[in-house]
Amino acid sequence: MSIPFRLDRATLVAVAMLSAASLFLIACRRDDASSPEDAAEAVVARTVVAEEHDARWVLDHRCVVCHACYDAPCQLQLGSAEGVNRGASPDAVYDAKRLTPQRTTRLHVDAHDEPGWRALGFHDVVHGPAGTADGVMGRMLALGRSAHLAPGERLPEDFPLALDRKLACPVADRFEAYVDEHPLGGMPYGLTPLAEGEYADLVAWLGEGAPSVAPRAPLDPAVAREVESWERFLNGDSLRERITARYLYEHWFVTHLYFEAHASGPFFRLVRSSTPPGQPTREIATRRPYDDPGEARFWYRLVRIDDTLVHKTHIVYPIGPERLERLRALFLEPEWSAKVFPPYGHAKASNPFETFDAIPARSRYQFLLDDARHFVATFIRGPVCHGQVAVDVIEDRFWVAFLDPDWDLSVNDPRYLERTKALLDLPAEDGSLAIPGEGLWAKHTANQRRYLDVREELYEAFDARRRGPPLEAIWDGDGHDRDALLTVWRHFDNASVERGLIGTPPETAWVMDYPIFERIYYDLVAGFDVFGNLGHQVATRLYMDHLRMQSENVLLAFLPESARQPLRDAWYEGATDEIHHFVNRPISEGHGTRVRFETDRYVEELFAQVRARSPEAAGPDDLLNRCDGSDCLRPGTDALAEQADAGLRPLAGRRGDWVRHLPEVSWLRVHADDDPERGHVYTLTHDVAHTNVASMFGEKDRLQPELDEVTLFAGTLGSYPNFFFDVAAEELGAFREQLLGVHDAAAMRALVARFGIRRTDPRFWPLLDWIHADVRQRMPTEGAIYDLGRYKNL
Repeated sequence: MSIPFRLDRATLVAVAMLSAASLFLIACRRDDASSPEDAAEAVVARTVVAEEHDARWVLDHRCVVCHACYDAPCQLQLGSAEGVNRGASPDAVYDAKRLTPQRTTRLHVDAHDEPGWRALGFHDVVHGPAGTADGVMGRMLALGRSAHLAPGERLPEDFPLALDRKLACPVADRFEAYVDEHPLGGMPYGLTPLAEGEYADLVAWLGEGAPSVAPRAPLDPAVAREVESWERFLNGDSLRERITARYLYEHWFVTHLYFEAHASGPFFRLVRSSTPPGQPTREIATRRPYDDPGEARFWYRLVRIDDTLVHKTHIVYPIGPERLERLRALFLEPEWSAKVFPPYGHAKASNPFETFDAIPARSRYQFLLDDARHFVATFIRGPVCHGQVAVDVIEDRFWVAFLDPDWDLSVNDPRYLERTKALLDLPAEDGSLAIPGEGLWAKHTANQRRYLDVREELYEAFDARRRGPPLEAIWDGDGHDRDALLTVWRHFDNASVERGLIGTPPETAWVMDYPIFERIYYDLVAGFDVFGNLGHQVATRLYMDHLRMQSENVLLAFLPESARQPLRDAWYEGATDEIHHFVNRPISEGHGTRVRFETDRYVEELFAQVRARSPEAAGPDDLLNRCDGSDCLRPGTDALAEQADAGLRPLAGRRGDWVRHLPEVSWLRVHADDDPERGHVYTLTHDVAHTNVASMFGEKDRLQPELDEVTLFAGTLGSYPNFFFDVAAEELGAFREQLLGVHDAAAMRALVARFGIRRTDPRFWPLLDWIHADVRQRMPTEGAIYDLGRYKNL
C-alpha cells in the first residue's frame, strides 16, 4: 500500500502560514491560463460578483458537503454568509455523554451577529491574529494542498474518519500546534485536493475578507402574494384558527415549505415571530416548538431559506391554494369547539393528545396520512437520526402501511382518546434528567401496558364476534395517494424512506395507527432536543421500542392467530423475555383475521393483497428486486437503463459472504461505453440482518451476516453515500461477477481498485458533480447537496 507523501514539520508550517497576499498571487494562476498574460487577463475579466459567485459554488460543492447542519465538524457551517461569519466551536452538538443539556447554538436562531456568536463560544475562521487575513480556513486549505495524499490509494489505516472522532477545532493563533499534531488534517479533509481554479477562487475570496455573495433578489410578486395569503391564514384571530395554526407549526417547524406553482423554490421555514407580517421577522427562539414563546402576542411567519440546500435537512412540503383549501376542510369546516387556548410547557404541551384534543382526531390523522412520507422523513432526516444507537431501534429494511381512519377507533370512538390520552405521555415531558432512573422506565412501561389494555378492551367491544380486521382496514391511500405504502431503510447510523414497497419481502413490517404515528413524531421530532443530555436521548430511544413493537403488533393482528406469536418470537430471537416484559400479553388473543391467506408467507401475501387492492396508490412494481417473469422492463427507461437493470438485477435480494463487505449505501453510476457523461445512477443498499433489535447495545453480537442481502434502487437513496462505483455498461458483467466473488478485504480492495472511486481518486469530485447535476435535473424540488461525512476508506 502506498503511503501518502508527508512533508517535514517546518515546511508544513511555512506553507500553512502563507500570507493572504502570497495566496492571492497563487490564485491568479488559473487552469485555463497558459501564460502570465493570459492569467492577468483572466483575473481582470472577473468582476467582484463573479469572483464571489465562483467561491460560492466551490463552497457549496467542496465544503458544504461536509460542513452543514448539526453534524458539521466544529459546528462550522459554510452554506451561508452567516455560517461563515459565525465560525467554529469546539463544543460538539452530538455528545452522547453529557449529563446536562447544552446551550442551543442554532444558526439564524440563537444569535444574529458576530458578537452574539463569540459570546456563545464560536471563533473566527476567516481572519487571523489582530484581524489579519491569515485565518484558520485559508491555512487549512493550504495545509490540505501541501500534504498531498497518494492519488487513488486508500488512506492510512489510522486516518481518523469515524463519525464520533475527537475534533481539534484549531484557532488562528495556535495553528502551528495543530499542524504539528495533524499534518494530514488540512481541507478538504481526507479527500482528493481541490482543482487549481477552485482553490484559487476560495483563496481570492478569503483574501477579500470572505464577502457575501450578491444581495438576494426580491421575491417574485406571485410568490410574495402567496406568502401574504398563508400568513393571513396562519394568524387568524379565532380560537379555532389559533389552535389549528399551532398544530400546523408544531408539525412544520423542520419542514422546507414551497409553493406548488414554484416547484424549484424558493423554500421557506415557518417560525414564530415577535413582529407581524409586513415587518422584518424576529424569530422567537425556544428549545422546542411547543415551549412558551414568552410573548403575549406573536405571529407565524414564512422566512425564505437562503442557505445552500443540503439533502439531509431538505424535507420538502408543498403549499398553495389547493393545500389551503384542504387544510380548511380538515381543520376549520368540521364541528368542534374549544374553551381555552392550550398551555405551553413540557408537562402538558409535550402530549399532543391532550394539547389538541379539541381538534377532531380524524382531521389530525388524515393530515398526517396526506403526506405520510414527508412526516416519516422528518423522523429519519431530522436531528434525531445520528449515530448507531439512535437508529438501531429499527430493522435494516421494512415496509410500512397505515390503519385506515374508518377502522381506527382512536379516530372513530370518542371514548378512546378520552380514556387513553393521559397514558400516551412522551419522554420530553420529563425534561432532561441527567440519568434516567428506573422510576422513569417503570412509569412509561406501566402507562404503555395500561394503554394497551384499554386498546384491547375497546377493540374487543368493537369486534364482539372476534372476527378480526379485514383487508380494508389497511389504508389504501384513498385509491391514489402514493404515501400509503412506504419502505424504510436503516443504514447503520442513519436512515431513509421512499414511497412504495421496495426490495424483496422483508422480515418485518409495520402498520401504524393514529396514536402510533403522532407519538413517533412527537418523540423523534417535536419533542427531541438535539442539544439535550444523556437522559433525554436514552429516554427518546427506549420509548421508540414501545412504538416499534406496537406497530408490529397492529400488523400481526391481520395475520392468522396461530402465526402471530411464532412470528414475533422469530423477530426477537434471543430477546423474547425482554419483549414479553414490555408487552406482557399475547397478540390479539382470541381474535381471528378476515384476510384470507393461501401460503405461510404471511407478510408477503398480506402486502401483495394490499397492492392489488389499490394499484394506483401502490405505484409501479419493483422490477429491479421482484421480477417474476421475463418482461422486467421498467416503464420510461432508455436502452442504457435497460442494459444496466439487466446487469444489476442478479444482485437483488442475493445473499452470500460478499454482501458483508459492501458499505451500507453504495452509489453506482453505469455510463455509456463511449460517453462517461451519459449514464444512470443506482443505489446498492447493504441490508444487515439481526436476530433482534431489542437492545441499544451489543449489536455486533446480534448480527446474522449469512442473511445479509442487497436491495437495488434506481437513483440516489439516502443523504450520506458511503462509496461510489463507476462502471461502463459493457463492464457490468465483469463488475457483478467480481463483486459476487468477494470473500475478504483483499478481494474487496481489488474490486474497488478496478471499479471504485476512493476518497483520493482524482475522479471523485467530477463524479459527485455529475450526481448532483443529475439529481437536480430529475428532482428539481428535492435535489440538494449530499453529505460526505460517512464516506468509507475502502
